Order: sequence, then C-alpha cells, then structure tokens
Amino acid sequence: MLILAGSVTDVAAQADRVEIKNVKFGAKERPWGDYMIEIDVEAKGNPKNDPSVINPNYVDNIKVTLLVGYPHPDRPASAREFIFHEASVVIATMETKKSRKIAFWIPYDIAQRDNLSKEPEYWVIDLAVNDQDIPVSAENISKRASRNLNMQSLSSMKGIAGSPTQGIMLPGYLSGNGYRESGTDRPPFVRIEEN
Repeated sequence: MLILAGSVTDVAAQADRVEIKNVKFGAKERPWGDYMIEIDVEAKGNPKNDPSVINPNYVDNIKVTLLVGYPHPDRPASAREFIFHEASVVIATMETKKSRKIAFWIPYDIAQRDNLSKEPEYWVIDLAVNDQDIPVSAENISKRASRNLNMQSLSSMKGIAGSPTQGIMLPGYLSGNGYRESGTDRPPFVRIEEN
C-alpha cells in the first residue's frame, strides 16, 4: 500500500466505504477523438455510529484523484522520461452497493501531441471520503506502478503533474466536447471549475 492516513481503526473504517470496480483507458469520444478515461466507482457503505453520516444508505463527499504517466514522445525509451497528468472530482453522494461511472478527459490535440497509448505506463487512483484517505489497493494502481512506486517517487510524480500539465486533464463534466457521464450512471458532482 502506498498511502496510509490516520489510525489503524480510521483506515479500516475508510477502506470499506468506496472501491474501484473498473478502469477503462483511451475511450475516444466521437467525432472529436478526445482521450477519455472512465472509472467505475462503487460506494460500499459507512462505518456504524459515524455522526457525519446523513443517511446510512449513502456515502457522501467522495474524492477521486487520478494520476497518469505516459512516456515522453520525444525522448529515447532508455531516458525513462514521462509526462504526468493529475485531476480530481468530488462526488457529492452515492447510494451504497451501486456503482457509477466517472470520466477524465484529455483533449484531442494533447493526446496526439503526446502520442498517448491506450493505457498509461503509470496510473494511480487516490480515493478519499470526507477528506480521509482510503489506502491504495490493487484495483487503484497499475501493475507497473505497484512494482516501482514508493512514497518519494509518487510525490515527485505529483509535483511534475502539478506544474506544466496542470489543468490539461479535466473531469469529464468539464470536457470541451460536451461529454457527460450519462443517465443513471452519472453521480452528482460537487462542481469545481478549476483542477
């Protein structure tokens, strides 16, 4: 596990609240051809006797942060240089035992410029409920990242993602092509206009 926050009791309680069910990279939205990353998030439940819970059948204030790393298109593979992007969404509430799709969007021109492949070489999904981190599990991280990442390298990647690429990868609801998570799959988002 990469991230642990709070006491062992807090971590155990948080770990059961939300999980990632599926991650799909490189979904192209037609006719624009933008690069979309879709994530299925499932609300599992709430700890008993949590005074912050409004309704025990709903998990509130779920933050999903995606960090992706792609090989730099203009450097030799031996240089091991990457371009990182990071973005977040906050889901206001989700009914327990149900999953919802969320998406992140990278515009077509950036996807073409950076020669984005279907799946990034490195990806990590951080989850938090009510600002309390949920430990990273196998479903939240690429196999390559789980072998090679530690807290220091992850922090370095987040730093790189926060500078020249900030604001490029955005939540699907801010996509320039009108993409929207559709129908009953769309959760209610806390609208954050800047990433």
